[in-house]
Amino acid sequence: MKIKSSKLNKTVTFYCLFSLLLSSTLLCNFSNAESIKRGDAQQNLLIEKIRLAMDANYRMDTERSEDIFNEAISEWPEDPMPYLFKGGLYLNKFRYLNENMEEERKRLKEQILYLNNKVIDIARKQIKENPDDVRAYYCLGGANGNLGRFYILNGKWLRGYWKGKKGFKILEKIVEKDHKYYDAYVGLGIYHYFSATLPKVVKVLSFLLGGPKGDKEKGINELELVRDNGTLLSIEARRVLLRVFRFEKDWNGFYHTSKWFAEHYPENINFQIPYIYGLTKERRYSDAQHQLSKVDSMLENDPARLPISLRVKYYRYSGLLDYNLGEYSTSVESYLNAIDLSRSKWPPERIWPEDYYYLATSYAGLKKEKYAFKYLRKAIIKDWKMVDFEEQPEWQPYRHSITNRAVNRIKMKEENR
Repeated sequence: MKIKSSKLNKTVTFYCLFSLLLSSTLLCNFSNAESIKRGDAQQNLLIEKIRLAMDANYRMDTERSEDIFNEAISEWPEDPMPYLFKGGLYLNKFRYLNENMEEERKRLKEQILYLNNKVIDIARKQIKENPDDVRAYYCLGGANGNLGRFYILNGKWLRGYWKGKKGFKILEKIVEKDHKYYDAYVGLGIYHYFSATLPKVVKVLSFLLGGPKGDKEKGINELELVRDNGTLLSIEARRVLLRVFRFEKDWNGFYHTSKWFAEHYPENINFQIPYIYGLTKERRYSDAQHQLSKVDSMLENDPARLPISLRVKYYRYSGLLDYNLGEYSTSVESYLNAIDLSRSKWPPERIWPEDYYYLATSYAGLKKEKYAFKYLRKAIIKDWKMVDFEEQPEWQPYRHSITNRAVNRIKMKEENR
């Protein structure tokens, strides 16, 4: 009996110890699960707050946007996300700021550097504690990308390139680990597309510095992926795609994207202006006139209220509309305003071959041959493709002066300078 009792005691003891161990393990796992749930809930709250701040900014309520970002930073001071997106907000404001706003430029410069460097410090600390923290890597890559853009906007090209390249490499590693981290594809898409469309000399420099090769199709696919699936950057992806569709002459894509922005953010003048161009390219001239009137009303008929970059677009788009309506004098005036304004900022706003061509064609419509050929020459040098040249009535009186041989002579003369 003593032997049986001893065995029984051992069995009971083992069972109790096993039960205690099992209970402890389950309790620990439950505690970890609860901790993860609380962490996920906090992240969801933070993401929603950042989304609200960005939406307020898109609706031109920058004061409310900044207040929401400040609340997020106050509530989550050791999280890099609110610093990152607030830094991005300031970067976009800085990009469209006029040169004469020196005090505001200085404030934004300081804030952009502070916020993005703060992101880098926090993210590095988090990565040190947890080398598999994908979100921390995303913030690190995003901050380097922001700083790259900032340095380029300030004329520090090499420094900007290195920061941008560093950000690109980090984002590339993120999508290798988690191909559904969609927001990371914005930076990759921007790099892949625009590095493929850079001038040859810049491509050579990028190659010599060890930069990744550009790929237009890949870049477009990545941007569309974020537009359709992104958590916080789907609208930013749309903004970039608007530029891409213009470069690619995808007028249907440009029209639908500009329409989406105009309808979703009616209070945002920045999103109303491109819709003029979208409607004009669709040959909906009456609707384009209505949209231009809406923009003029928002501006109280004073385009000078716009930042220079947007003013260039305003005059460019209204110039094209006026040309299509046969209003050659106002078209010339608008295009000349766009060209003059483009030179008044750094870096200069790009003037398209199309701008020079329709300026030249408007001059031709006014029978001002000297100026018509002056700007036609500029359009040809910028590689304007004159597919509908002979069909346009404005050029009919000058057909004897315009031949493929003459066009080639102009280009060869410019290339040999």
